[in-house]
Amino acid sequence: MDLMTTCSLIGKTLTPMAEDMTLSYVTAVVITGLTVVFLGLIILILFVWAFGKIFSRKKKPAVQEKPVETAKPAAAPVSLPKTDDNQDEIIAVISAAVAAMGASDGKTYKLRSVRTVKNKPSRSAWSLAGIQNDTNPF
Repeated sequence: MDLMTTCSLIGKTLTPMAEDMTLSYVTAVVITGLTVVFLGLIILILFVWAFGKIFSRKKKPAVQEKPVETAKPAAAPVSLPKTDDNQDEIIAVISAAVAAMGASDGKTYKLRSVRTVKNKPSRSAWSLAGIQNDTNPF
């Protein structure tokens, strides 16, 4: 078959379909399609809304009447002396973690100093992991 024969066969098969398509038929198909799509979206929205309501129900605490308390004189604030016991425990735990990491690598690490981090606003560990994952080269 040559190109001309193929084109004439295609034209003959498509011509009856084009003759049956009137403006009212096309309009009915378009309106039916839009109606089906929007009804599907509305049903999907209602479905998601219902699941949100079902799974986010919070039990309201029962309202209890609190007995009226009489005012008590405020005690003087007591300042506790700062102890380094907690700091020593933290350093011991950090040293143990470094030693365990070194033992798994087959190396020995030495802890030189421990400092507190200044209060700088920084990103959370999850945020940093996400940034690292998203910026990896392909």
